[in-house]
Amino acid sequence: NIGKDEAAAVKKKLEDAGATVEMK
Repeated sequence: NIGKDEAAAVKKKLEDAGATVEMK
């Protein structure tokens, strides 16, 4: 399911960005 994969990829990017912000 491409839609599901894309949603997971976007979620991971947001989580990675959030983690980066929290670490600073």
